[in-house]
Amino acid sequence: MKKFYKFLILFLSIGLLITIPKTNAAVGYTYSHSGEPIYSTVGLASSTSGIYTVISDQWTNQSGEALLASEFTSPEDLFLYTEDGGSDIIYIADSASNNLFVFDEDMRYQYKVTQYEIRPEDFTDEEILKVKTAFTDNNKNTTSISFTDYLQKKSMNLADFRSMAEIPYAMRTEAQKFYLNCFGLSGVYRNVRPAKNPDGTIIRGVYQDLIYLSDKNNNQIILVDADDYHVVQVVTSPTDISFSGKVFMPVKLVTDVAGRMFVISEGVYEGIMQMSYEGQFSSYVGVNYVSMTFWQLFWRKFMTDEQLAQTETILNTIFTSLTIDDEGFIYATSRAVNDTDDTTMIKRINPSGKDVLTRNGYSVPKGDLVYIKTGTDVSVRGPSRFSAVAVNDYGVYTLADGKTGRLFTYDDEGNLLYISGGSGNELSDLNNPVAIRYQGDNILALDKENQSVLRFEPTDIANSINKAVKYHYEGNLVASSEEWKNVVSQNPNYEYAYVGIGKSLLNEGRYVEAMSYFQTGFSVGYYSKAYKLYRDEQINQYFTGVMSVVLIAIAAGVGYKIYHSIKYKKPEETGMGDE
Repeated sequence: MKKFYKFLILFLSIGLLITIPKTNAAVGYTYSHSGEPIYSTVGLASSTSGIYTVISDQWTNQSGEALLASEFTSPEDLFLYTEDGGSDIIYIADSASNNLFVFDEDMRYQYKVTQYEIRPEDFTDEEILKVKTAFTDNNKNTTSISFTDYLQKKSMNLADFRSMAEIPYAMRTEAQKFYLNCFGLSGVYRNVRPAKNPDGTIIRGVYQDLIYLSDKNNNQIILVDADDYHVVQVVTSPTDISFSGKVFMPVKLVTDVAGRMFVISEGVYEGIMQMSYEGQFSSYVGVNYVSMTFWQLFWRKFMTDEQLAQTETILNTIFTSLTIDDEGFIYATSRAVNDTDDTTMIKRINPSGKDVLTRNGYSVPKGDLVYIKTGTDVSVRGPSRFSAVAVNDYGVYTLADGKTGRLFTYDDEGNLLYISGGSGNELSDLNNPVAIRYQGDNILALDKENQSVLRFEPTDIANSINKAVKYHYEGNLVASSEEWKNVVSQNPNYEYAYVGIGKSLLNEGRYVEAMSYFQTGFSVGYYSKAYKLYRDEQINQYFTGVMSVVLIAIAAGVGYKIYHSIKYKKPEETGMGDE
């Protein structure tokens, strides 16, 4: 009999091993109000039709030119620009080939840009002397050289270059044109800015449509015309005294509507560099200060200036990515130095340079709440390592975790909406995300390790969540509540949905019902707010009646005492005795 039970247990164990499914795109997790990981359907999922690589049919253009694998080995940045007609154009920068690849909105390859024409009539001698370009010798070794050295290699000098301005552009031959080549092309961004006269005044109603290229190893930013890719401006290394001793190596940038640039420079720990329209360094914004332990502070008192300089990274950490929303607020990510400073890895920086990110969720936005804190394997130890950020037009932002390949999506109040993606061995996995961009409610993610682009689309529950958040952002709480009810019907354990329903009830003055939903959603703050409003309502409703009864009772009591004292008053003493 015992042998029979042993065989039965073995058979059941084998059956369980066979029937337990592997984790896939449909199965995910999120975090509860208490910070514990719980099961949840993923928010965004990639499909086979949304995977783009050098072997994709989409990456051969209409002329039969294919995007070669040898030229797409180190993609660093992806930018999506919506043109006036509503169509999207997508740019990808590769730091190995130094090519800028251009795609349409369906990720169909269009063409590549390998060099950028620089025209003598657009630059002064002083500006030209600061410009650099990449040069590849016969042994295929690439170095950064000055533009004047480039002219010398063409057996020309600055005067020869300047003389070409006298020839009408339409009449210039190819030999009379000059080009810049990037070296370590790390970032791409496109935006319009107001056009200016030579004296610096703005030309009203006239704008320049420009592409900004982070030419890292040439220590410059190249601004080119979005139509014909000729060089409009070159921003070179700052000469400001506050930048002395540092090397300008721009890797990522954004611009605002006034044309100011906000630049992440590799090796610059002071913060994001703010540069003027003309390319002059202004200040650092969003500095990442790191808290130090008592012993770190103690030992720093005994360090020399040289030792303090070597430990500069203790004071602040470098930013890893940034984007800008329609209101001009910059979303920037950085990495935590240790387990105690992981609460400000994402910032929303206002025009004054201050972090104004709302952190009203169950926990602060920081990716994974549960992670390995000890061990020798640095690839898995420690908090999330944000490598990219994207924000949509109703305040929802997504963070890419370079450590796990996951995408964490939050609303404008800092509530975690859903977690998507993940690393692995499948083409649909995200192993090293270096750039993400919203395309509607979809997300395009650039994977450097897999040399691919993945399109993540919302699942059914994510569609309901997105609609609920958008309606709330627009102030339509009733419609938002209906979508949150759809979320609850799909996942009763989605706690924040109850809070969303409660907000609508709170707005309608249905405080008791709102308290019930806030309690289910574990929102102490909103529960307290609803309770206070309910208490005030009860007081206002019954105060007049209660106080009237009390006053009448008091008046009746006083009246009765007066009446009683008069009726039963003793005769006054006359003071007269017997006669």
